[in-house]
Amino acid sequence: MRRKIKIALCLLLMTMFACIEGNQPARAQVADNSQKVWHSDFKDASLVSIKDEKVKLSDYVGKSEYVLVDFWASWCGPCMREMPNVKAAYEKYKSRGLQVIGINLDKDQNAWKNAVGRLELKWPQLSDMNEQGSVVANLYAVKYIPYIVIFDKSGKMVAKNLHGEALAKKLEELMPAQK
Repeated sequence: MRRKIKIALCLLLMTMFACIEGNQPARAQVADNSQKVWHSDFKDASLVSIKDEKVKLSDYVGKSEYVLVDFWASWCGPCMREMPNVKAAYEKYKSRGLQVIGINLDKDQNAWKNAVGRLELKWPQLSDMNEQGSVVANLYAVKYIPYIVIFDKSGKMVAKNLHGEALAKKLEELMPAQK
């Protein structure tokens, strides 16, 4: 029990330090995947939708021009602060071929579903309800959330770990407005 409290305290202090530093938005640590290497190409995984349907990431990746995969959790303050940027991206770029997929890293299904309803998230939401043991989070070595990955239609990862203005700029570069 003491070890868990120490770990939680360390994570809290790390998050607070990141906020104070201002280099990047604070992010919540979900797993120590430091030994894993990011794949530059799409790797498939099976998950469950918020409607309790079994789905694969390949049901989405390759079907649209770009797929933005947003790793998040209802308990993650930085994720909640980033969500307006993801919503804005969805609204602006869905007609240009962007599909947004939420990969939730909660353990509690009710917390996940309540957050989706409260935030009015309109894009597909997937999870394996396994937080640190999440298949997809481990597959893509997600260490902190929020974490965003963008795949093109061929399954190539074209961007990762973008937030706020950097995310908006990358999406405009990938999907400029038609003139």
